[in-house]
Amino acid sequence: MATAAQVKATTKYIKEKQTTFVFRCHNEKDADIIEFLRSQSNVSGFLKKMVREKMQENI
Repeated sequence: MATAAQVKATTKYIKEKQTTFVFRCHNEKDADIIEFLRSQSNVSGFLKKMVREKMQENI
């Protein structure tokens, strides 16, 4: 179990160093997207890779 100091330090780090993006998928209309993303071993890494590839296309 993390101590109060560890929780505070982790919270501070996340607030200062990370940005969170959230998007929602409709279970029925977006079932294909949900299935595909669930099949990825690392969804965050996959999405970052796709965004970076798209960014390179636009240069």
